[in-house]
Amino acid sequence: MRAQKQIGKFAIAAVFLAGASLSRANPYMGEYKGTYHPDGATTMSASAQVVAEGDDVHYRIVLKGTPNEQDADGADIELYGHRQGTTVHIGDRAGGYYWTGQIQNERLSVKSSYGQHFELDKFVRKSPKEGLKPPAGAVVLLPFRAGIRPDMSAWRNADWKPLDSGAMQVTKGSNRTKEQFGDIEHFHIEFKLPLEPNNRGQGRANSGVYFAGTFEVQVLDSFGLVHTSGDCGGLYNRARARVNACLPPETWQTYDVEFRAPRLKADGSIRQNARITVYHNGIKIHDNQEIPYSGDKWKGKSEATGPIMLQDHRHPIQYRNIWLVEAR
Repeated sequence: MRAQKQIGKFAIAAVFLAGASLSRANPYMGEYKGTYHPDGATTMSASAQVVAEGDDVHYRIVLKGTPNEQDADGADIELYGHRQGTTVHIGDRAGGYYWTGQIQNERLSVKSSYGQHFELDKFVRKSPKEGLKPPAGAVVLLPFRAGIRPDMSAWRNADWKPLDSGAMQVTKGSNRTKEQFGDIEHFHIEFKLPLEPNNRGQGRANSGVYFAGTFEVQVLDSFGLVHTSGDCGGLYNRARARVNACLPPETWQTYDVEFRAPRLKADGSIRQNARITVYHNGIKIHDNQEIPYSGDKWKGKSEATGPIMLQDHRHPIQYRNIWLVEAR
Protein backbone atom coordinates (compact mmCIF):
# COMPACT_ATOMS: atom_id res chain seq x y z
CA MET A 1 0.00 0.00 0.00
CA ARG A 2 1.33 3.43 -0.84
CA ALA A 3 2.77 5.38 2.08
CA GLN A 4 0.55 8.00 3.65
CA LYS A 5 0.48 11.29 1.73
CA GLN A 6 0.52 14.76 3.22
CA ILE A 7 -1.80 14.66 6.24
CA GLY A 8 -2.13 18.31 7.17
CA LYS A 9 -0.10 20.79 9.12
CA PHE A 10 2.04 19.47 11.93
CA ALA A 11 2.20 21.31 15.24
CA ILE A 12 5.83 21.84 16.14
CA ALA A 13 6.50 22.20 19.86
CA ALA A 14 9.30 24.35 21.22
CA VAL A 15 10.62 21.57 23.40
CA PHE A 16 10.67 17.84 22.64
CA LEU A 17 10.97 15.11 25.25
CA ALA A 18 13.62 12.44 24.81
CA GLY A 19 12.79 8.74 25.13
CA ALA A 20 13.03 7.21 28.57
CA SER A 21 16.17 5.31 27.59
CA LEU A 22 18.13 8.49 26.88
CA SER A 23 19.93 10.45 29.57
CA ARG A 24 19.36 14.10 30.37
CA ALA A 25 21.26 16.63 28.30
CA ASN A 26 24.82 17.07 29.52
CA PRO A 27 25.14 20.59 31.04
CA TYR A 28 28.77 21.08 29.93
CA MET A 29 28.94 19.44 26.49
CA GLY A 30 28.06 21.66 23.57
CA GLU A 31 28.97 24.90 21.82
CA TYR A 32 30.25 28.14 23.29
CA LYS A 33 30.93 31.56 21.79
CA GLY A 34 32.55 34.73 23.03
CA THR A 35 35.94 36.42 22.78
CA TYR A 36 39.64 35.60 22.67
CA HIS A 37 42.23 38.06 23.98
CA PRO A 38 45.73 37.25 22.70
CA ASP A 39 47.08 40.38 24.42
CA GLY A 40 45.87 43.52 26.13
CA ALA A 41 45.32 45.38 22.86
CA THR A 42 43.50 42.77 20.76
CA THR A 43 40.09 41.14 21.00
CA MET A 44 38.72 38.66 18.48
CA SER A 45 35.64 36.47 18.19
CA ALA A 46 36.01 32.98 19.58
CA SER A 47 34.15 29.69 19.79
CA ALA A 48 34.55 26.38 21.55
CA GLN A 49 33.22 22.85 21.38
CA VAL A 50 33.16 20.85 24.59
CA VAL A 51 32.99 17.07 24.16
CA ALA A 52 32.25 14.60 26.96
CA GLU A 53 34.73 11.73 26.88
CA GLY A 54 34.08 9.44 29.83
CA ASP A 55 31.44 9.15 32.56
CA ASP A 56 30.65 12.88 32.77
CA VAL A 57 34.11 13.40 34.25
CA HIS A 58 36.55 13.96 31.38
CA TYR A 59 36.06 16.65 28.74
CA ARG A 60 37.90 17.65 25.57
CA ILE A 61 37.72 21.36 24.78
CA VAL A 62 38.43 22.68 21.27
CA LEU A 63 38.90 26.47 21.23
CA LYS A 64 39.18 28.71 18.17
CA GLY A 65 39.94 32.42 17.90
CA THR A 66 38.94 34.03 14.60
CA PRO A 67 41.35 36.73 13.38
CA ASN A 68 39.98 40.20 12.71
CA GLU A 69 41.91 40.59 9.47
CA GLN A 70 42.45 38.30 6.51
CA ASP A 71 45.76 36.43 6.54
CA ALA A 72 46.25 37.20 10.24
CA ASP A 73 46.80 34.57 12.94
CA GLY A 74 43.98 33.35 15.13
CA ALA A 75 44.10 30.52 17.65
CA ASP A 76 43.40 26.78 17.53
CA ILE A 77 43.84 25.14 20.91
CA GLU A 78 42.74 21.79 22.31
CA LEU A 79 42.63 21.33 26.07
CA TYR A 80 41.34 18.72 28.53
CA GLY A 81 39.41 19.20 31.72
CA HIS A 82 37.81 17.09 34.42
CA ARG A 83 34.65 17.64 36.43
CA GLN A 84 34.59 17.94 40.18
CA GLY A 85 31.17 18.69 41.60
CA THR A 86 29.46 21.27 39.41
CA THR A 87 32.65 22.59 37.80
CA VAL A 88 34.84 21.33 34.96
CA HIS A 89 38.39 22.29 35.90
CA ILE A 90 40.87 22.95 33.09
CA GLY A 91 44.60 22.56 33.57
CA ASP A 92 46.57 21.59 30.48
CA ARG A 93 49.34 22.57 28.06
CA ALA A 94 48.71 23.71 24.49
CA GLY A 95 50.46 26.02 22.03
CA GLY A 96 53.53 26.23 24.24
CA TYR A 97 51.70 27.56 27.30
CA TYR A 98 50.00 26.19 30.39
CA TRP A 99 46.29 26.99 30.59
CA THR A 100 43.98 27.04 33.60
CA GLY A 101 40.29 27.74 33.85
CA GLN A 102 36.86 26.28 34.33
CA ILE A 103 33.40 25.65 32.94
CA GLN A 104 30.67 26.59 35.39
CA ASN A 105 27.10 27.87 35.03
CA GLU A 106 27.37 27.67 31.20
CA ARG A 107 30.44 29.95 31.24
CA LEU A 108 33.84 28.85 29.92
CA SER A 109 36.84 30.89 31.04
CA VAL A 110 40.46 29.85 30.48
CA LYS A 111 43.75 31.74 30.70
CA SER A 112 47.33 30.93 29.73
CA SER A 113 50.44 31.43 31.82
CA TYR A 114 51.35 34.28 29.45
CA GLY A 115 48.01 36.07 29.83
CA GLN A 116 46.02 35.08 26.73
CA HIS A 117 42.45 34.25 27.69
CA PHE A 118 39.11 33.03 26.34
CA GLU A 119 35.75 34.16 27.75
CA LEU A 120 32.78 32.28 26.30
CA ASP A 121 29.15 31.46 27.06
CA LYS A 122 27.24 28.33 26.10
CA PHE A 123 24.62 28.60 23.37
CA VAL A 124 22.26 26.17 21.68
CA ARG A 125 22.33 26.02 17.89
CA LYS A 126 19.39 24.39 16.11
CA SER A 127 19.09 23.14 12.58
CA PRO A 128 17.12 25.67 10.49
CA LYS A 129 15.44 22.65 8.86
CA GLU A 130 14.14 21.15 12.12
CA GLY A 131 10.39 20.64 11.91
CA LEU A 132 10.31 21.20 8.13
CA LYS A 133 6.82 20.38 6.89
CA PRO A 134 6.27 18.06 3.93
CA PRO A 135 4.91 19.84 0.87
CA ALA A 136 1.68 18.85 -0.84
CA GLY A 137 2.13 15.55 -2.67
CA ALA A 138 5.03 14.37 -0.51
CA VAL A 139 5.29 10.72 0.48
CA VAL A 140 5.13 10.86 4.28
CA LEU A 141 7.10 7.92 5.67
CA LEU A 142 6.95 8.89 9.34
CA PRO A 143 4.47 11.67 10.17
CA PHE A 144 5.43 13.84 13.10
CA ARG A 145 3.24 15.55 15.65
CA ALA A 146 4.76 16.43 19.03
CA GLY A 147 3.30 14.35 21.85
CA ILE A 148 1.69 11.74 19.58
CA ARG A 149 3.14 8.33 18.74
CA PRO A 150 3.95 8.18 15.02
CA ASP A 151 2.26 5.97 12.44
CA MET A 152 4.93 3.41 11.48
CA SER A 153 2.87 1.60 8.85
CA ALA A 154 5.23 2.64 6.02
CA TRP A 155 8.03 0.54 7.59
CA ARG A 156 8.66 -3.20 7.65
CA ASN A 157 10.27 -3.66 11.07
CA ALA A 158 7.53 -3.59 13.69
CA ASP A 159 10.09 -4.02 16.49
CA TRP A 160 11.16 -0.39 16.30
CA LYS A 161 9.59 1.62 19.09
CA PRO A 162 7.12 4.48 18.56
CA LEU A 163 7.65 7.09 21.29
CA ASP A 164 5.17 9.44 22.90
CA SER A 165 7.38 12.34 21.82
CA GLY A 166 6.47 11.64 18.17
CA ALA A 167 9.73 9.88 17.26
CA MET A 168 10.62 6.30 16.27
CA GLN A 169 13.51 4.62 18.12
CA VAL A 170 15.93 2.04 16.74
CA THR A 171 15.65 -1.32 18.48
CA LYS A 172 16.17 -4.73 16.81
CA GLY A 173 17.38 -4.93 13.23
CA SER A 174 17.51 -2.38 10.44
CA ASN A 175 14.27 -0.94 9.11
CA ARG A 176 13.17 -0.57 5.49
CA THR A 177 10.28 1.17 3.82
CA LYS A 178 7.66 -1.03 2.19
CA GLU A 179 7.87 1.10 -0.94
CA GLN A 180 10.76 1.25 -3.40
CA PHE A 181 12.20 4.56 -4.58
CA GLY A 182 14.57 5.70 -7.30
CA ASP A 183 15.23 9.38 -7.98
CA ILE A 184 14.34 11.67 -5.08
CA GLU A 185 13.95 15.42 -5.47
CA HIS A 186 13.89 16.09 -1.70
CA PHE A 187 14.26 13.68 1.20
CA HIS A 188 13.96 14.98 4.76
CA ILE A 189 14.77 13.21 8.02
CA GLU A 190 15.46 14.28 11.60
CA PHE A 191 17.58 12.28 14.04
CA LYS A 192 18.61 12.50 17.67
CA LEU A 193 21.76 10.77 18.89
CA PRO A 194 22.27 9.57 22.46
CA LEU A 195 25.30 10.74 24.40
CA GLU A 196 27.67 7.77 24.74
CA PRO A 197 30.74 9.36 26.36
CA ASN A 198 32.60 6.09 26.94
CA ASN A 199 32.49 5.09 23.26
CA ARG A 200 34.78 6.19 20.46
CA GLY A 201 34.74 6.26 16.66
CA GLN A 202 32.20 3.93 15.06
CA GLY A 203 30.99 2.92 18.50
CA ARG A 204 29.49 6.32 19.27
CA ALA A 205 25.79 6.46 18.30
CA ASN A 206 26.14 4.67 14.95
CA SER A 207 23.42 4.33 12.32
CA GLY A 208 22.94 5.24 8.66
CA VAL A 209 20.39 6.33 6.05
CA TYR A 210 20.44 4.25 2.85
CA PHE A 211 18.99 5.28 -0.50
CA ALA A 212 17.77 2.63 -2.96
CA GLY A 213 18.65 0.27 -0.10
CA THR A 214 22.35 0.63 -1.00
CA PHE A 215 23.89 4.10 -0.79
CA GLU A 216 24.60 5.19 2.78
CA VAL A 217 24.84 8.60 4.40
CA GLN A 218 26.48 7.88 7.74
CA VAL A 219 24.80 8.77 11.04
CA LEU A 220 27.24 9.06 13.95
CA ASP A 221 28.10 11.27 16.89
CA SER A 222 31.01 13.14 15.30
CA PHE A 223 30.57 16.42 17.19
CA GLY A 224 33.94 18.09 17.79
CA LEU A 225 35.95 15.60 15.71
CA VAL A 226 38.39 16.00 12.84
CA HIS A 227 36.05 14.08 10.57
CA THR A 228 36.57 11.36 7.97
CA SER A 229 34.34 9.68 5.36
CA GLY A 230 33.21 7.37 8.15
CA ASP A 231 31.87 10.18 10.32
CA CYS A 232 28.44 11.78 10.41
CA GLY A 233 27.39 12.92 6.95
CA GLY A 234 30.13 10.90 5.28
CA LEU A 235 29.65 8.60 2.30
CA TYR A 236 31.44 5.66 3.88
CA ASN A 237 34.88 5.10 2.30
CA ARG A 238 33.82 7.31 -0.62
CA ALA A 239 33.71 10.97 0.41
CA ARG A 240 33.85 12.84 3.68
CA ALA A 241 31.53 15.75 4.37
CA ARG A 242 32.97 19.06 3.18
CA VAL A 243 32.15 20.53 6.61
CA ASN A 244 31.64 18.90 9.98
CA ALA A 245 28.14 20.30 10.53
CA CYS A 246 27.34 18.15 13.58
CA LEU A 247 25.38 19.41 16.53
CA PRO A 248 25.99 17.88 19.96
CA PRO A 249 24.30 14.58 20.80
CA GLU A 250 20.87 14.83 22.46
CA THR A 251 20.04 17.54 19.89
CA TRP A 252 17.72 17.08 16.92
CA GLN A 253 19.67 17.15 13.64
CA THR A 254 18.51 17.08 10.02
CA TYR A 255 19.43 15.69 6.62
CA ASP A 256 17.93 17.10 3.44
CA VAL A 257 18.94 15.09 0.40
CA GLU A 258 18.62 15.06 -3.37
CA PHE A 259 19.34 11.60 -4.78
CA ARG A 260 19.80 10.49 -8.39
CA ALA A 261 19.70 6.71 -8.70
CA PRO A 262 22.16 4.85 -10.96
CA ARG A 263 21.34 4.64 -14.66
CA LEU A 264 21.36 1.10 -16.00
CA LYS A 265 22.33 -0.60 -19.20
CA ALA A 266 19.96 -3.04 -20.90
CA ASP A 267 21.38 -5.94 -18.86
CA GLY A 268 20.99 -4.11 -15.54
CA SER A 269 24.66 -3.21 -15.09
CA ILE A 270 25.60 0.34 -14.18
CA ARG A 271 25.81 2.87 -17.00
CA GLN A 272 26.03 5.97 -14.78
CA ASN A 273 26.74 6.00 -11.06
CA ALA A 274 24.39 7.39 -8.44
CA ARG A 275 24.76 11.02 -7.39
CA ILE A 276 23.80 12.72 -4.16
CA THR A 277 23.55 16.21 -2.67
CA VAL A 278 23.29 16.39 1.13
CA TYR A 279 22.51 19.23 3.52
CA HIS A 280 23.33 18.51 7.18
CA ASN A 281 21.61 20.91 9.57
CA GLY A 282 21.06 23.25 6.63
CA ILE A 283 24.72 23.22 5.53
CA LYS A 284 25.67 21.67 2.18
CA ILE A 285 28.16 18.87 2.86
CA HIS A 286 28.00 17.02 -0.51
CA ASP A 287 27.31 18.67 -3.87
CA ASN A 288 26.19 16.30 -6.64
CA GLN A 289 28.71 13.76 -5.37
CA GLU A 290 29.16 10.63 -7.49
CA ILE A 291 28.86 7.31 -5.62
CA PRO A 292 30.52 4.37 -7.42
CA TYR A 293 28.89 0.95 -7.30
CA SER A 294 30.31 -2.33 -8.61
CA GLY A 295 27.69 -4.92 -7.65
CA ASP A 296 24.99 -6.61 -9.73
CA LYS A 297 22.00 -5.80 -7.52
CA TRP A 298 19.89 -4.60 -10.45
CA LYS A 299 20.93 -7.32 -12.92
CA GLY A 300 18.08 -7.95 -15.33
CA LYS A 301 16.19 -4.83 -14.23
CA SER A 302 15.53 -1.64 -16.12
CA GLU A 303 15.47 0.76 -13.15
CA ALA A 304 17.61 1.07 -10.00
CA THR A 305 15.17 1.35 -7.14
CA GLY A 306 15.10 0.20 -3.55
CA PRO A 307 13.77 1.05 -0.10
CA ILE A 308 14.87 3.77 2.23
CA MET A 309 16.74 1.89 4.95
CA LEU A 310 17.64 3.02 8.46
CA GLN A 311 20.45 1.01 10.00
CA ASP A 312 20.45 -0.66 13.39
CA HIS A 313 23.92 -0.60 14.93
CA ARG A 314 22.74 -1.32 18.49
CA HIS A 315 22.34 2.30 19.58
CA PRO A 316 19.03 3.87 20.76
CA ILE A 317 18.89 6.53 18.04
CA GLN A 318 15.63 8.34 17.40
CA TYR A 319 14.20 9.36 14.03
CA ARG A 320 11.20 11.54 13.23
CA ASN A 321 9.53 13.66 10.52
CA ILE A 322 10.58 11.53 7.54
CA TRP A 323 9.20 12.36 4.10
CA LEU A 324 10.25 12.63 0.50
CA VAL A 325 9.28 14.12 -2.82
CA GLU A 326 9.94 11.81 -5.76
CA ALA A 327 11.66 13.31 -8.78
CA ARG A 328 9.54 13.56 -11.92
